[in-house]
Amino acid sequence: MPLTDEFSTTAASVRPVLQTLARLIASDRRTVILATAKAEILLSNTAASRLSFTSETILAAFDWPGLCARARRAGSIAASAQINGTDLEGELVHLPLGPTDAYLLRLAETDQEASVLRNRSRTATLLRVSHDLRTPIQSLLSAADAVFAASDADAVTLSNKHDRMRRAAELALNHIDNVIKVIRGEIAPGELQVDEDFNLMQEVRTILDMVEPIVTARGAVLVFPDFSEDEIWVRGPIRFVRALLQNMIDNSAKHGGERIEIALFCQPSEVAAQEIDITVEVTDLGGGLPTAQKTRLLGALESTDMPKAPNQPEEKNVTRPSAGLNVLAHALAQLGGKIEVLDRGLDGQAVRSEAEAVSGTILRAHFSLPSAVSPAELAQVEQTSDKILAGVSILVVEDSPSSRDWLVETLKRVGATVQAVGSGVKALEILRNADTSRHINLLLTDMTLPNMSGVELVRKIREGQASGEIIWRGTILGLTAHVHEQLREACMALGILKVLEKPIRHTQLCQSIRDAVETTVSNLTDANDALPDKHEVTPEKQGVQEAAPPLDTEVVTDLIEQMNLETAKNFMKRALAEAQVALEDIHRRGNHDDTGRMLHAATGACGLTGLNQIERRLRELELALEQPNAKLDAECAALDRAIASTTAAIDQLN
Repeated sequence: MPLTDEFSTTAASVRPVLQTLARLIASDRRTVILATAKAEILLSNTAASRLSFTSETILAAFDWPGLCARARRAGSIAASAQINGTDLEGELVHLPLGPTDAYLLRLAETDQEASVLRNRSRTATLLRVSHDLRTPIQSLLSAADAVFAASDADAVTLSNKHDRMRRAAELALNHIDNVIKVIRGEIAPGELQVDEDFNLMQEVRTILDMVEPIVTARGAVLVFPDFSEDEIWVRGPIRFVRALLQNMIDNSAKHGGERIEIALFCQPSEVAAQEIDITVEVTDLGGGLPTAQKTRLLGALESTDMPKAPNQPEEKNVTRPSAGLNVLAHALAQLGGKIEVLDRGLDGQAVRSEAEAVSGTILRAHFSLPSAVSPAELAQVEQTSDKILAGVSILVVEDSPSSRDWLVETLKRVGATVQAVGSGVKALEILRNADTSRHINLLLTDMTLPNMSGVELVRKIREGQASGEIIWRGTILGLTAHVHEQLREACMALGILKVLEKPIRHTQLCQSIRDAVETTVSNLTDANDALPDKHEVTPEKQGVQEAAPPLDTEVVTDLIEQMNLETAKNFMKRALAEAQVALEDIHRRGNHDDTGRMLHAATGACGLTGLNQIERRLRELELALEQPNAKLDAECAALDRAIASTTAAIDQLN
């Protein structure tokens, strides 16, 4: 199977790996495919072909984006599905291939293989879920003892103790419910890995409330800074976050001396947009972990960088981790994190030399999760948002990934149902299928697409409608960074209702679509009114203004208002990256058949996200390419400077 355009750019650098993968996939009797995060199949074997595996099959059988996100974080995860009446069990493995991510899906097809995999995974899940029952039940018993011992306490104290008992009991019942469902087969092990939105601060407090009766019962104190007003909303596998927190705190709670300190540090990730770097630190005064326990812990985490104490003899049977350490290690792996195990000195910091006295232990876990919107913020957005496209189903055709994602995000925020594809070929596949096209109200297509332009796409749609091959009869809107007389005439001839010019504001786009779906067929003769008059195209639109600022204030302000600062900056950085890729491609390969399309896609993305200076420099490059024997050195240097100044301007947004 040929590689996609997106993947082929890096194929040369990873060709040996791909060749090896191809041999392994072809020789595997299980169903195996190699696919992108967009479910584009790169390689597959005979077993997969027998089940008619396609991109549509993958998207229908799995929550593919969520599955890939979890595999990317954990390395590999369990996966199961029923495809064409066949139950399949297996795993999804993340494979970084240079700058590109690929995902290897391996599924067992026979009943015997699927049963073995299912039972093995179910047993491991039961062990982990059941192990975590110990702490809430012990907490419940300790809290009950404290209540009875303080029966003459004031009403507030008794109420607090009863609340802790209730929370510990609810958590224990939740664990028991999961165990029963796994045993009955109502929950597959992989379903407990599903990501959801949650308040990290609340989860830490819940675990601390559960553990505190155990700590108090042995005369110790649990210290956690009071952030009563703070909420940290993230998206991830909440069960594994709870397991990590519980097992980190649990050991110190039982054996950590007279004082256990908990700290939580969160900050925006410098590596991934819209992610939060999280550090959980548990510090105790238990005199330090024995070497055997350190070895078990690091063995469970498959770590080899733990130095042995000087003159420490080899210990037997210390590398077999306990159930608790296995749970901690598994939870950390599912979160894609790492942990530090340090000796605590008398000053509260990690010891720096062997001569320094050890007073306790520091466990410090690091992991990252995507940020999430709190329910309160979401409710506020929903109350203030004008869902003017509620009930409207739109098919978006846009080859620029950042432009495509911006369009999807923008249209979904005002209530539309959106499908998005990157080429006219894929759009035709959808429209030719009566089932998939039945509910599409409007087609929004970029006019400059690879292999098949927007005009060619609409022409094929009209031909299909005339022959009866396409029964879809929805409205068509165009989107382009360049409007000229030839395009105007072609659009009018094909009955395209409007051609919207990039850059376009959020409100203008949504209102244009709303107007379009309310327009009847008799209004199609007014399509010329939707196109800018050729005399209205100013010199600034055709050329480049030398003193253009890096960012278009109005577009950027609108973008931030419709989304939020971090989301807006993420879209801006992605558009900037497209311009950078186009520039690097010119430096590396010169002017070739695909150069114009790459520049056009980058121009549109930068216009949509307000990258004013880069957009203008890209337009200048496009104009230069139209000249015979074009010399692009000056234009490329100007674009390079624009990228640098725009990068700085984006970083300064607050």
